[in-house]
Amino acid sequence: MDSAADHLTAELLPRAGSLSRRVWSWAKTLLGAATGLGDGLPPVDLVIRRIPSGAEVMRTPADVGSPDFLLEQVRSDLQEMTVDEFLSEWRAE
Repeated sequence: MDSAADHLTAELLPRAGSLSRRVWSWAKTLLGAATGLGDGLPPVDLVIRRIPSGAEVMRTPADVGSPDFLLEQVRSDLQEMTVDEFLSEWRAE
């Protein structure tokens, strides 16, 4: 079976958006960390890209739970599923 990992890659990248939106996200993160009301983690997006073109297939905020756990889950699914199964499961494209 040809796994999705042969055709797609997943990574965590800084949050996309305008400069003012990114500055606001960072400010909230720093304020939350300073007051103990936040987790202190920088805002990141989960990004799925096609290999080798690098074309973005999906970008979504990785702001629920642990971004690292989400990335692990996605990479596991890429290994275990075909491209069609992965895209259907994660509702990409």
